[in-house]
Amino acid sequence: MGTTLGAQVVVEVVNPAALDDDRASELADLQNAASVVDSPQLPPERPRPLQLRLRHGWEGYPVHALLLARKPGGELVGSVEVDVAHWDNPELAVLDLQVHPAYRTDDTVAEELLRQALDAVRASGRTNVLGEAWQQSWLAGFWQRQGWPVASRAAQRRIVVADLDRTRLDAQLAAAEQASAAYDIEVLAWPTPEPLMEGLLDLHRAMNDAPLDDLEIADDVWTVPRLVASEASLTARGARVHRLVARRRSDGVLGGFTVFVVHVDHPTFGHQDDTGVVGEHRGHRLGMRLKAAMLKRLATVEPQLETIDTWNAESNAHMIAVNDELGCVVVGRGQMVQRQLD
Repeated sequence: MGTTLGAQVVVEVVNPAALDDDRASELADLQNAASVVDSPQLPPERPRPLQLRLRHGWEGYPVHALLLARKPGGELVGSVEVDVAHWDNPELAVLDLQVHPAYRTDDTVAEELLRQALDAVRASGRTNVLGEAWQQSWLAGFWQRQGWPVASRAAQRRIVVADLDRTRLDAQLAAAEQASAAYDIEVLAWPTPEPLMEGLLDLHRAMNDAPLDDLEIADDVWTVPRLVASEASLTARGARVHRLVARRRSDGVLGGFTVFVVHVDHPTFGHQDDTGVVGEHRGHRLGMRLKAAMLKRLATVEPQLETIDTWNAESNAHMIAVNDELGCVVVGRGQMVQRQLD
């Protein structure tokens, strides 16, 4: 199925859950060409993990729609993924727009992809739309030209494992252990054993305290079915997940957690996922202790790691301070734009 704009571009609508190998290879090549210009610090995209991500999504649902823009001769020049929220925020949709650097001399490709993506958003009943871009990139300029205001800014931070000061890390962990002496750090099995699910939901809900800047988004709603679906999606996408929790010794209550993910297709690149501490358990340096303990553990369970990445909103001063203390350096900056549809 496609729409022709004279001799300019043809937009093909593809089922993300059934992306074939040829289109997956084309799409990976497109994203890699864009990354060379916009985000050279990222590992290269590969067709198979791309297919798995589109098929399984983040929390049990495939990506909602995929649009591919081609020149009349068939060359893939742009794409947009349209994803929608399922567990909460029923009005929310997110766009991931890409245009090949060779076709950024004007906004023709991006404008047509955006037009059709918004048609898909409206058809899904969503009205609150987010877009993403690397700061100061061509795409950031495109969103500005379209009148989409920036609602949030974030930074990608990285630890180069070979440069990690292990002696300093030991001292940081020891200081955090002293400040949180009432807690034990435990490895939490993956997937979550059923008896521990309710306690883990409280830890996920603690992430709602993270700053949103100007984003108009309601709190995440965490339930057991969502937790099960989220963990199944990560496993299906080929992720190895490592997770630590902080348990208060006096009553066994979970007070904090940290999650780390390594994908089998990129085993030397790992990323820090959520780290959260429930409000009543804050003030004991549990965030530092959990993250430092995870770094120590990774040296044993993932010795091939070369880089460790994490993302923080620019306004999240507390977690940025923890990451900077651990030796993270900024390698990229991104932003989110937002628009409410009429």
